[in-house]
Amino acid sequence: MHRLKTSIVLLMFTAVIIASFFTVGFAGKQETAPGNTSAQIGKTDAGPRPLGQIAFISDGGIEIMDSDGGSRMRVSSLTNAYGRLSFSPDNKKIAFSRRGQDASKLPSDEGGAHRLHDVFIAFVDSAKTNKGWWNRVTFSLGGYWPEWSNNDTMIYYQNDINAGFVDYIVPSHQLALVSTNNGHADYFRKDWQSLSTNMIMPTFTGDGKKIAYGISYSQQEDKYSFQNFGVKIIDRKDIMIAEKDMKKASKGLERATAPQWSPDGEWLAYLNNDMRNSGIYIIKSDLSEKRLVFAPTIAQQLMLSPVGWAPNSKWITFGTSDGIIYIIDINGENLTAISGPGKHSNPTWSK
Repeated sequence: MHRLKTSIVLLMFTAVIIASFFTVGFAGKQETAPGNTSAQIGKTDAGPRPLGQIAFISDGGIEIMDSDGGSRMRVSSLTNAYGRLSFSPDNKKIAFSRRGQDASKLPSDEGGAHRLHDVFIAFVDSAKTNKGWWNRVTFSLGGYWPEWSNNDTMIYYQNDINAGFVDYIVPSHQLALVSTNNGHADYFRKDWQSLSTNMIMPTFTGDGKKIAYGISYSQQEDKYSFQNFGVKIIDRKDIMIAEKDMKKASKGLERATAPQWSPDGEWLAYLNNDMRNSGIYIIKSDLSEKRLVFAPTIAQQLMLSPVGWAPNSKWITFGTSDGIIYIIDINGENLTAISGPGKHSNPTWSK
């Protein structure tokens, strides 16, 4: 099949991707007593609300506030910030992505509109005097969902290697690491140019040894309807596993999406998109324990975005589609709204 397709096909594919990955609707009873699906787990001493700051997207720009919702401040006056935010190890910078759009057409009329992304850095220290200051890190037009490593100059992210083509039809989201010093990017898989499996919203443990990612691919060759097939956890040393094994979700994570490791690497938080057991869950790194932390009401929707972990790995922050930002401990208790409603999303805690 010739690679080029019509604009109509491309727009249909884009709509499917947005519908599949941008918003997850949940229906369920809000619970404050989470537990293992098979056996009750004792409560964790979560302690009082951790200090620190929470960064979030507000009407396309980036803001920060204290963990109680106070001292709110605009960091970057933008209109197109998108996806996960991530603080640098010293909490002086925030990695984020910006969203654009390409509407180019080839002379033969193929091509069409598709989304473009790149990774940028906002500077907290300069925000009081210059909210328009930022630095561009990637130039591939496909980079987003950044996560700062413990190395102050390195950022993990997913990159759509096909985004820069006018005749973009099928995305290929692959894991990469970029240097903030020179913009040099390294892909984790050596066969990244030939993969048909998308690795979505990657997250790494603090020591960089374990990776979790969302699995996405089309079940039929030359079809453009991609599906979410859960979350995969692998050791970094096993990154070159066969592609057929890349597509197999880890046990208990078959309906999971939007993974995020806790700072201590003990827990993986994720969203469950199974309507029967919907909500925010956490699971031990060895898959031995699972907890429901938050189950939304029938009237609520959770935006499809990884949660933000507090530095002590005992609290999380998350947002709902009505623009309310919450914090809650990993026992599913002390749920508190700290901002919203409004155009607020993607909260993340400082380190």
